[in-house]
Amino acid sequence: MLGIRKKDPAGTPSGGKQKASLGLDHHAEFEQARSAWDAGRRREALDAVERLARRDSVPTALRIAIGQFMMDAGELFVAADCFERLSVSESASALPHYFLGRIYDRLGRLDEALRAHKRAVDLEPENAECHYRLGVTLARNERRAEAEECYRRAIALDRGHARAYTNLGYLMDLRGDNKQAIQYFRRALQFNPHSAEAHFNLGALYGEHGSHEEAIREFKHAIQLAPDSVEAHYNLGLALYSSGDMDGALDSFRRVMKLEPGHLQAPFFVGMIFFRRGLYSRAVKLLQVALKSNPDHPSILYHIGMCYNHLDQPARAIPPLKRVTELKPDDHRAFYALGMVYDRADRLDEARESFKTADAKLHATRQRVA
Repeated sequence: MLGIRKKDPAGTPSGGKQKASLGLDHHAEFEQARSAWDAGRRREALDAVERLARRDSVPTALRIAIGQFMMDAGELFVAADCFERLSVSESASALPHYFLGRIYDRLGRLDEALRAHKRAVDLEPENAECHYRLGVTLARNERRAEAEECYRRAIALDRGHARAYTNLGYLMDLRGDNKQAIQYFRRALQFNPHSAEAHFNLGALYGEHGSHEEAIREFKHAIQLAPDSVEAHYNLGLALYSSGDMDGALDSFRRVMKLEPGHLQAPFFVGMIFFRRGLYSRAVKLLQVALKSNPDHPSILYHIGMCYNHLDQPARAIPPLKRVTELKPDDHRAFYALGMVYDRADRLDEARESFKTADAKLHATRQRVA
């Protein structure tokens, strides 16, 4: 455990009783602020804790609690100030540097985060958590080999450090060593079966390699543990879609859109499910939403064009299908679809030209395959 080393009681100043009383007052104020937070009066709580944090007379243990509270609340600059003060007053303790490293990391100040975590490791070299957090920051700096060493050191010091196993698994996945990655994720779950992250990463690995049933199982575990995880719902939707479970996929993608209304990919898959079900008017609306963030995506454009064709609106189908032929000039299917909507729009010369091009592209493709 990280901890502040206590000073020798013999060194307490003569005004000890007055300071203890002030300390009790500070504690009471902090508890009142936390009660306000729990009651939903968050701005009131944050203002009260920030005023408390500015006082020089706050006891060490309470300043730690204040720093952690403000860090959890996202008030990172106030939290940093608390732990920077502690790094001076408690210079022999790793704890302030450990938290400063985490805060700087979240602020994107990675060089300062590295210095803080290295200082924590120097002060407590046998602390697994210090090595783990140094590894996290090294990984964010793309220094993966050094990060791997830190995670392995954390595991050597604490064989049950589930997050270190999870992060090692992630590094193995980036390296392309899927077997090792799966082993580390499973090891993480052995020590912490409630790790949504490990379940999610296992699911992603299975999904990448076509093991959809295993992926579905892992994503469902992740969602049980983290029901508001957009990534878990989205990836579950992908796995269900790939396995042919359109009802399940639709539920998952709709959940994604509810949790994150501006999600860029979910509308495309909902639109595709509607397309496959022949619900073209509903499909085209969602595909148009998806097109806004991917204006030159050939598949989106193609299916928008085909929706309009099925809705007997060939004139509206022509622009997106024509754009597909520009983006994918060797795609005979796009030229054939364009010829079909030209024909339906009574643009017969353009239809004949598109069909002729489609035949030529198909013939060239067959020759390449042969």
